[in-house]
Amino acid sequence: MKNFSPAVSVIVPMFNAEKFLSVCLESILIQTFKDFEVILVDDCSTDSSLALAESYLEKFGGRLKIITLPENTGSGAVPRNVGLEYAQGKYIFFTDNDDLLTDNALETLYNFAEEYRAEVVYMEKFFTCNEEPVPKNFTLSVWRKDSLVDEPTFEPDNLSERIKKFLSSEFWWAPWGKFFRRDFLISNEIFFPQMTIADDVIHTFKIICLAKKILRVPPPLYVYRTNKSSWYRRTRSPEQMITFRTSSLILGLDCLDEFMRGLEYFKKNPVVRLQVLNFFALMQLDNMAEALKSLDAAEVYEIFLREFKEAGSTQPALISYLLLMTNLYRNELKALT
Repeated sequence: MKNFSPAVSVIVPMFNAEKFLSVCLESILIQTFKDFEVILVDDCSTDSSLALAESYLEKFGGRLKIITLPENTGSGAVPRNVGLEYAQGKYIFFTDNDDLLTDNALETLYNFAEEYRAEVVYMEKFFTCNEEPVPKNFTLSVWRKDSLVDEPTFEPDNLSERIKKFLSSEFWWAPWGKFFRRDFLISNEIFFPQMTIADDVIHTFKIICLAKKILRVPPPLYVYRTNKSSWYRRTRSPEQMITFRTSSLILGLDCLDEFMRGLEYFKKNPVVRLQVLNFFALMQLDNMAEALKSLDAAEVYEIFLREFKEAGSTQPALISYLLLMTNLYRNELKALT
């Protein structure tokens, strides 16, 4: 394979994507911007995804790298990190294996990044499509209607203002909503924590805290597929949902706390540090609210107890009790943020 240093590295984590992968790769192939490489990281797919990906090697003319992980990691976090390790591009763009790009996406994002010398280009709008393998209709979507920009606009340098926006959910977590300078990610060691869910929330928080130049841009360039059969949206029993969210809650709080401990801003503002941790905990609890309601307190306690023990907690009973209380009083706690 010919080695070259492309302008953009497109990283695609892949797991059992045979239904949609061709559309995703075709949308990258037809980009108006050609100076890119694609790094596809297979998380031990059990369907024909890998063979399908390999059939595209010749079409990409040496610009497609396929990496197969030794064992399934259970989320997109590790595949994205591995892709970043192999990437040679000046810029990084993460794409999900069931989504697609508009044909001018890479060119537009690259031009924004170059013109404004941004470390992060942040897309506020995107398209959605249904589960048809080849979608016919796109719907324009936004994360927050009240914070849209009409022209490229830098985020304020003030960290307090940025964190207020984070705590108000004004930032879209999705990795595909951002276009990164690779040296910014590498030099600041911004990787995805190995979690089953919400790793993108922590990734976004680190970016907000460390990037000097975050550029918000108005054009929609990405098509997000509302795939009900995806790993994220699959149906889970109440116990499975609580377990799914609790493991990430534990790891996420540890990751956030360790990160904030190393920044002078949070040393001087311990209340803000608590607000961030509380925000993340409430996010996970809110997402398991229906599951919590369907089980009695003793069952929930046992699930929490088990998960904290598996995480190596030295005081699982106390922490489980606090989590139960956090859920009971989550409305009151929200007032802190």
